[in-house]
Amino acid sequence: MPFAPFVGVNHHGQSILFGAGLLSSEDTHSFVWLFRMWLDCMKGRAPKSIITDQDRAMKNAIATVFPETRHRYCLWHIMHKLPEKLESHAKFNLGLKTDIQSALYDSQTTTEFEESWGGLLMKYDLIGNNWLQTLYEERSFWVPVFLKSVFWAGMSTTQRSKSMNAFFDGYVHAGTTLKEFVAQFDNALRKKVEVETTADFNSTNQTIPCISPFNIEKQFQKVYTNAKFKEVQREFMGLMGCNCWLVSTQGCILTFDVLDEISFDEQTKRVHYSVYYNEDECEVKCTCGLFEMRGIICRHALRVCQLKNINVLPKVYFLDRWRKDLKRHYTLIRSSYDDVRGRLDTRNYELMIQRCSKLAAKISSNNDKVHAFLHYVDDFDKSCEGSTCQSTIQSKMANPKVVLDKGKKILSPNVVRGKRRPPNMRKVPLVEKLATKRKK
Repeated sequence: MPFAPFVGVNHHGQSILFGAGLLSSEDTHSFVWLFRMWLDCMKGRAPKSIITDQDRAMKNAIATVFPETRHRYCLWHIMHKLPEKLESHAKFNLGLKTDIQSALYDSQTTTEFEESWGGLLMKYDLIGNNWLQTLYEERSFWVPVFLKSVFWAGMSTTQRSKSMNAFFDGYVHAGTTLKEFVAQFDNALRKKVEVETTADFNSTNQTIPCISPFNIEKQFQKVYTNAKFKEVQREFMGLMGCNCWLVSTQGCILTFDVLDEISFDEQTKRVHYSVYYNEDECEVKCTCGLFEMRGIICRHALRVCQLKNINVLPKVYFLDRWRKDLKRHYTLIRSSYDDVRGRLDTRNYELMIQRCSKLAAKISSNNDKVHAFLHYVDDFDKSCEGSTCQSTIQSKMANPKVVLDKGKKILSPNVVRGKRRPPNMRKVPLVEKLATKRKK
């Protein structure tokens, strides 16, 4: 029975599981059912982008259920087929393989790719090759230059999905019953949560030293998780291989050429990139598309910033997705597999959600009441930004009120007791023990 996981990445770049399904078959009908069930669990929020293998049934199902989602094929899966499909060609290892890779990875525009692709087909007499013709017809699904305007969070292959399958191998096997699978599924996810919690603790309490005197690096060091800051640092290290010069000026838009020396397989090649800099908006945009695809500013843009003596980047280049100082909403949702989430803030969050949902259902039909409520919330939100928040909350909590709602008493959060074991009997996770010890 096929196991179909929905895999993404968290703010540390770690693989996370959004859901999974067991299919009796892998046809379009089964995938449509699976995707609709997953969409229902996600409250109708479809993914912005999705990566799959070259599966025709999955492609048709995605077009049906996720019509607005950007779909791409696994690039690794396609490149892995090159030897199988073309190794019989006399010049496969004498230039063909290299020319295909160059057309894919070095093309800066779609026109440049199409010219390179057409040139190699003629050079190696491959115009009648059916497999290459099919790939070309579906080029918008897998060729990098057609995809670099879309955010992929650093994902370009389905290898994360395969690694997630391997992760569950330690918990389930072919003979696992459905009942056992549910229990083991929770155990596996609990382990994933522990790994993420440990990474959160390390990002908060461990500082990775900067490798340059560039002040922009310090900006990223302050707000990004350790894993993502290391990715940014790789771009700073790449500055040494970049040469940059101004080629044109049109009003406030400056265009720079950046020559980057890229090392791979003990070889080095030089690739030209164009960087556009808006002096009025302090905006940089590179043809490599790294920021658009991965949310990490590239070395080419950094080189222009260095040349223009820019020491502070605008907030737009610091994605909330990679920040370590933001509260993740999903950590406030209690789950069956995470003991760490049975905290006071989780119980308070659930209490507020329940109370607000009940109030929303009660007043949503009356515009005046809705506006009055939103005005009250805005005032309270503003008070929480200043020094008056604590005194305001303390004055409210000093006289906790009992609110009557259809005969039921709703106590303030400091009165309500959780349904779990008493605080002194709660099993304290290792990460929480370390944090408490550090504070002491």
